[in-house]
Amino acid sequence: MRRLLRIVNDVPLAWMFAGIGAVIVGFAGVYWLLGHVGLGLLEFTYETDRLISFGDALYFSLVTVSSLGYGDIRPLGWSRLFVGAEVMLGLAFFGLLVAKISSVKQDYILRRLYYADVVDNKLARFVELLEEEGKLYRITSNLLLDGEIDPELTTTFKADVEESTFFYQTHQLVHELSDLMRFEIHNGGFFGEVSDSLLSQMYASIEGMVRHTLRIVERDPDAACRYVLCGNERWIAELLDLGDEISRLGARHSRNEEIVAQCEELQELNAGVRRDVMPLLASHDA
Repeated sequence: MRRLLRIVNDVPLAWMFAGIGAVIVGFAGVYWLLGHVGLGLLEFTYETDRLISFGDALYFSLVTVSSLGYGDIRPLGWSRLFVGAEVMLGLAFFGLLVAKISSVKQDYILRRLYYADVVDNKLARFVELLEEEGKLYRITSNLLLDGEIDPELTTTFKADVEESTFFYQTHQLVHELSDLMRFEIHNGGFFGEVSDSLLSQMYASIEGMVRHTLRIVERDPDAACRYVLCGNERWIAELLDLGDEISRLGARHSRNEEIVAQCEELQELNAGVRRDVMPLLASHDA
């Protein structure tokens, strides 16, 4: 029984209505066909010379599956067996429909409780880490461009162990964030459930790092390439792709106009990095 309820819970409402529609049309065809081969038929309860058409059979099937039974058309012969089966299917469908609606409501309540604690906390942690990464990026890159740090003394952007560099770690962080968003959206949540304030901070943190990339290249292209960006082309490119992905998710699923605007702006900034920065890195390496 639990397995059946789990299956019913996973079936979309549209499929359920499509199924009952197929039942109505299918049984209408059976009633009409039985009447034509003489094994059973439908007839009007009140005297009339008009033959039962397929439209009449479809109407009878509809009132039968809904258990209305107006009585203006009655089954004879083998049709009565099919009428009983259709009534049982109709009762089962409406019972499952009520259970489905109740389940959807229950899922909504549980999801709200879940998001109030678990996902909001996860998102808050991502925002905290993104802000820390953004601060590290701004401070260290500015010090390098100002000549206040010997490039040989910092491993923030270049290191023997690639996994310890800023762009790699930021890529991993944003990748985990993207996975979380896609998973929750696939399961019917996230936008509209989590805090819009946290979402706005998340997009603002990512946007701030992209803006800073454009800013340091505009300020000193050669130093920005040599000390900060060169050697990190792969992770920068993948970060741009991830940024586009999460911004598309926000633009498609969020109902908050400010967040949608942030997503569109992030996509424009990413396009600017691809246009103005990536070719510069390629030429600098060459």
